[in-house]
This record gives sequence, structure tokens and C-alpha cells, in this order.
Amino acid sequence: MTILVSAVGQYDNVGDTVLRRGFLDHLRTIAPLRVYVGDKSDDYISGLGLHPDDTPVRDSKEWRRAVSRQLLNGDGIYAFDTGEAEVRAAFAKRYFRIAPLLAVNRLRGGVAVQLGVGVRESAGWRYPIAAILRLCHMVSWRDSMSREIMGFGKVTPDWAFALGSPDELLLDADRPRPRLAIAYRQGLSHAPREKPTAEWVQTISWVAEQLGLEPIVVAQIERDGPLAKELADQLGCEALTWLDDNHARQEERLRAVYRESAVILSDRLHAVVIAATEGAVPIALSAGPLDKVTRTLEGAGITGTSIPRGLSDRDEVLAAVQGALGRRPEIMAAIAETRSQLAALTDRLRTVASRKGRTR
Repeated sequence: MTILVSAVGQYDNVGDTVLRRGFLDHLRTIAPLRVYVGDKSDDYISGLGLHPDDTPVRDSKEWRRAVSRQLLNGDGIYAFDTGEAEVRAAFAKRYFRIAPLLAVNRLRGGVAVQLGVGVRESAGWRYPIAAILRLCHMVSWRDSMSREIMGFGKVTPDWAFALGSPDELLLDADRPRPRLAIAYRQGLSHAPREKPTAEWVQTISWVAEQLGLEPIVVAQIERDGPLAKELADQLGCEALTWLDDNHARQEERLRAVYRESAVILSDRLHAVVIAATEGAVPIALSAGPLDKVTRTLEGAGITGTSIPRGLSDRDEVLAAVQGALGRRPEIMAAIAETRSQLAALTDRLRTVASRKGRTR
């Protein structure tokens, strides 16, 4: 049996390779992987942690032929890419194209799954997409709002929670953690955002001083680098930006900082997730009720660690961070639980495949 799975994300986003590596690592325990990487560079692929027995596929035509052949024969497992989806026309077209193959695959005893996906916001295209996904044997979403939007499936943690330091390190209260990490989203030409104000920077500096922590600004995504440097200059602290395009190297540099951090404040989803899996208490800088950082943390059982992104009241910010730090054992225990949930999800898929008579 072979598992077909796509692992194509943003070229400059460590989070996109981390969450997919967590997914691939679990799938690999069931059967050999054939992984679509498309035109992604070797630097991007480095973050996927592919094994020698994995078969990477770059050519899109070759991938489509492999998908069609396996689904029409009802062989193995087809796994939709994980991460984030939009219920928009462009995404819907992809589901429409594969729908007949999924129907034949199900009739012939094959298995198809979509696991751990987040939906940005609701739109009318959710109805046909949901109808097509019902042809899958297992569907799960990384937060309850995504599940409510799509109307069915389970809620399971983001796959990036599967990686990081061992549980015993996360629960080690004696490990020195002198840093306060900050990762802030850079605005883009097509999606401009206001930069943090001088008052925002002063609040961060004051909170760090009150907590006895040394701030450090990190660029979780390469394009966040210029803003990270600017904020670090204003805070008078270090900035950790990308040295090159290699995801594996940048990820390890980030994890090294997070292992020294007591807390991370960020509006980047996988900044807080990766930092949390290295023992930093995650604080989501929330943009509002649809904020994906907050709801993905809640999907992993981490609640009450979200503050408004503007940081308008420094006393409230300090109280929120202190409160979260006081709940550190509870938060780290929740991360350990996410790993158990992801292992259980994988076991369930193994059982489904076994019942179809396709396991090796």
C-alpha cells in the first residue's frame, strides 16, 4: 500500500513545512509515502524531513497520473494536503476535479482523508466542498470554528504540535527561560497593515522589564524580516531573521530561541505553535473573533492566552501574560495531550485502512 499526500506550502514559511512534517511523520508509520512537492526548492523540502524510503514527486502531470491510477483502482490511502483552506472558487475547483475519482475510490475499497485543516472564514463554496469531502473516510479540522463552518467532521490539533521537544522537557519548571520572544506579521503590498506604534513598543519593553525577561524579535516568515529588525532596533534587542532560504536551518534557529523563551507574543499561528512545542507559553496577539491563532490554540486545548493585538492597556497585557505564565504546567500538559490525540488519530486511520484490507 502507498499513501499519496501533497506537501506544498509557502516557500518562505517555516510553519508550512513544520505542520506538514508532523503529518508526514505520522502517515509514514502506516505505509510508504509518495509526496507531491511540485516546484518547491530543495531549501523548502529540507523542512519536510523526507526519509530515504519516501518518493518525492515534482512533476504535476506525473502526480495527477498517480492520483488517478490509485483512486480509480481503490488502492492505498489518498491524503489531502493539511494546513489551511479557503472556501473559495479556486479551492472548490480542485475538489470538483477530484470528486469523481473519490467516488470510484470509495466504491472500490480505497481510503481518502482530509485531516487537521483550518478554514479562514465562511463562504457559499463551503456547501459543495463539504459535499465532496463526505466521500472521505475521515475528515477533521484544527479548530471548532472551521468544523462549524463546514458542518461535519471532528476537531483535532494542528499537526505542528506533534513536533518539538519531549514532553518531559516541556514540563521541566527548572529550565532557565530568560527570553520573551515576539513575532509580528509584516504587512504586504496587497494586504497592508499598520505597524506597531511607539506605544506598542513601549508596552512590550515595560512588560519584559516587569517580568525580568530579555525581548527578542524573530521572523517566523522570511518576509517579516524587515519589520523584525525595525522592532528590535526600537526595543534595543536582538532580531533573529533568515540567513538563507533553508527551512530546516531556520527552523532550528527559531527552536533554539524558543527553548530559551518563557513566553512568545505573536500574531503568526505557527510562531506560537512551534514556540509552545519548545516550552514557551503562547500568547496570541488577536485580530478579532475570526483570529486563527486563538482558535487553533483552543483546538489544542489551550485557552485564555489571547490578547488584543494593539496592546492598548499595558496593565491588562501584563496581567494576561502573568496569568498565562502561572498556568504554564496546565498549558504544557495540554500540548502533551495534543500529541496523544494526534497519535490516536493516526491509529484510527491505520484501523480504517486495515479494515479495507490494504495495510502492509
